[in-house]
Amino acid sequence: MMRTPEEERIFHALSQIKTPACDLSGVVEQAGGRRRARRRPGRPLAAAAVLCALLTIGAAAVGISGAWRYFAPSLPQNAVETVGVSQTAGDYTLTVVDAVADDSNIMLLLALRRADGGLIDPEASLNTASMHLNLEIEAEKGAGSHGLLGRQLSQDGTTIYLLFDTSYVTDQPSTLVNQTLTLAADGVAVQLRDENGQYIFRSEAPVSLAPLAEAEIPDSSQSGGTIREIIRAAAAQAVRIPLPMSDQFPALAVLGAAVTEDGLSLVTSSGRFASGDLVCTDILCDTLTDTRTGTRYACAGGNGATLEDGTQAMVWSFQDCPLTAEDLPYLELEVVYTMDRILSDQPFSLTFTVGQSSGISIPIEEPLELDGLTLHPAELRLSPLELRVFFADEHEAAFSLYQEGTAPVLHLADGTEIATRWGGGRYLGDDTLPSVAFQVEDADGERLFIDPGQVVSITFGNLEIPVEH
Repeated sequence: MMRTPEEERIFHALSQIKTPACDLSGVVEQAGGRRRARRRPGRPLAAAAVLCALLTIGAAAVGISGAWRYFAPSLPQNAVETVGVSQTAGDYTLTVVDAVADDSNIMLLLALRRADGGLIDPEASLNTASMHLNLEIEAEKGAGSHGLLGRQLSQDGTTIYLLFDTSYVTDQPSTLVNQTLTLAADGVAVQLRDENGQYIFRSEAPVSLAPLAEAEIPDSSQSGGTIREIIRAAAAQAVRIPLPMSDQFPALAVLGAAVTEDGLSLVTSSGRFASGDLVCTDILCDTLTDTRTGTRYACAGGNGATLEDGTQAMVWSFQDCPLTAEDLPYLELEVVYTMDRILSDQPFSLTFTVGQSSGISIPIEEPLELDGLTLHPAELRLSPLELRVFFADEHEAAFSLYQEGTAPVLHLADGTEIATRWGGGRYLGDDTLPSVAFQVEDADGERLFIDPGQVVSITFGNLEIPVEH
């Protein structure tokens, strides 16, 4: 989804917010340690899946797998496996229609409907600010990444098709085929947008900060106080300024101000709050305005902390802001909310397996000779989802392919040559090999899904790698 310039600015500000640590995966996943060429065998399954006894899993409706045309018209049909697992939770039915899998990637075609067969809200989603969609594997695994690649409303308005893509950074097991998988979703919601289509809800009126004029504003710019200390000092000011949606979310308010190493900063309450069918998951102190001059200062970011009593709060700073505590009587704050309208809070949990891999593995014995660099590829895995090469080298050397720019070229049976592009590196540490993924795109940068059965050879630098079927 392309963002407008304004949405990009808000997204950048939100990305600077620091809250308690969570598990994120980057382009290059790394778990440290030195490379070892020996790889461990797969481990047994770690635990059994737990399903909600009140929800029923049954056979899915057939004949809808043609929805792949919305998302991946180049996908070879022989790579698609029918899953056909469906579950009704509350007023909605979720179906895992089809899957395409290789050793570490799975792409799922999902269908979301109303249980009564009626028209579905076109904005209904399983992946919003308050609702999350995950694919879990019972076997031991490392970090993973996932996301929705697309959504499409059916022509009759009753079904939303979703393309869900998951990549596991794992060497245990060596393949995801025939492993127990569970697709878990918190529920169904609509993420609210503003009048410009941005996934935020902007308050109609600014908040005057004049009530802070009589407060004693703490200065930690030199002492470098912690976030918790700044929040405690602000709370001691005994000033509470309601935010524009205080009728729905009274717990959200401006708690005080402080001078920090980032200049004049504001402290607000934080957390997840519900009101009727609305859920607010975040607020952003978007803009600080000096009413004397009209000068506006955009949010630079925020830092959050949880106090001993469980209170959550944020400390917000503003870009290139020269204002001081003396200016507070003349300042106004604009706030934006991240909010969902909940359609159903009944969770889904669908368990299934994928019995076929769309990929092939090719051992490589010759070194890859590049300009001033020699690498030792050990194995190449090719599927419609990606091309991945494992190296018996240190991960820094393998990842240097990104700077070098060398990528494999696929040669098809009809004489077509298709170049690939860098798709990211992975390294899990001891007992694993670093690997580099490459993806296939057309001339317009659109992702292609190539049938490995049509590939007769692959060139990679000096290597000519035949593909036997």
